[in-house]
Amino acid sequence: MKMYCRDCEQEAEFYPYWKTRCKECQRAKQRAFNRANPDYLKAKNQRRRARLLALPNDLPPQVWTDIQERFGGRCALTDSTDISLEHVIPLENMHLGTTIENVIPLDRTLNMRKSSKNFIDWVFEPEIEALIDEDKLNDLLCYLAEVNGLSVDDYLDFIYWCERNKRTEEEVKSATKTSVELFKESQIKMNV
Repeated sequence: MKMYCRDCEQEAEFYPYWKTRCKECQRAKQRAFNRANPDYLKAKNQRRRARLLALPNDLPPQVWTDIQERFGGRCALTDSTDISLEHVIPLENMHLGTTIENVIPLDRTLNMRKSSKNFIDWVFEPEIEALIDEDKLNDLLCYLAEVNGLSVDDYLDFIYWCERNKRTEEEVKSATKTSVELFKESQIKMNV
């Protein structure tokens, strides 16, 4: 459909659904928005990544901003302000997804080095352990345990449980219980 763009005032091809900007102006507006709102874009991309794996992906941009503010706009393990969204339980394990229970702000370089490793094993690698603040690690573990409704000891067990009990996409799609609920059930069975 051809109309006049409200930005460039040229007659041009428009996206459907009554847009008021031509395709070029709409793309430019979206690029400018993305540059001005990198946290929004990060959260959106991580939600999409989790959604493609059929994992929970209910992390609104404002919640990601709140999580960053909880850690003072800094890495949860160091004082770095060059942060990115990190999944504590890697998406590859098919547990938790992009949710408040599974994301933290982490220094960009550390995030790349962690990749999809087990969080606890990675933290105690000698070259990583030397870079992190032990008090920040303890605070982070308390925070993660709390948002997951677990004690710190149970949360540490949960991290290893997720690694040992990786799920398939079909298992995730057919699941009627959260990963934390499944973990708690497995703990009860072990103690019986």
